[in-house]
Amino acid sequence: MAPDTSEIPSECPENSNNCERLMMSVNTSPEALQSAAMDWISTQSGVSIESEDATSSHTVFHSRWFMFPDDFFVETGCTENGTWIQIHSESRLGWGDMGVNQERIDQLVEHLIETPFETSEC
Repeated sequence: MAPDTSEIPSECPENSNNCERLMMSVNTSPEALQSAAMDWISTQSGVSIESEDATSSHTVFHSRWFMFPDDFFVETGCTENGTWIQIHSESRLGWGDMGVNQERIDQLVEHLIETPFETSEC
C-alpha cells in the first residue's frame, strides 16, 4: 500500500523482510548531499519522483518485470556533529524483497562515496 505521506517513515515495520534503512555522516552540505542522491536516482530505470525539495525526496522504484512499487526516501540534515543522510527503501507488496532494497541503498552509498564533495559545515 502506498504511504499516506511523502515524509520518511520513522522506522521499518517490525519483523519486516522487505525494508532497509541506513543513516550515515558525510562532510558536505545537506543540499549538496541531496543533490548527489538525486543525481544517482535520476540514472535509475523505472523511477518516478513523488516529491523532492532541497533536503529530502520520495521516489518510487518499479521492478522490471512485474512493476512492483518500492518506496525510496532520502533525507539530509545537520546536527552539531555534521551532515547526515538517512535512506529508507521499502517494498509495498509481499513479505520479502530478495535483497533488492539493501542493494539499492548500497548502490546509492557507493555513488555518494565516489562523489567529490566540497567540504562544508552545517
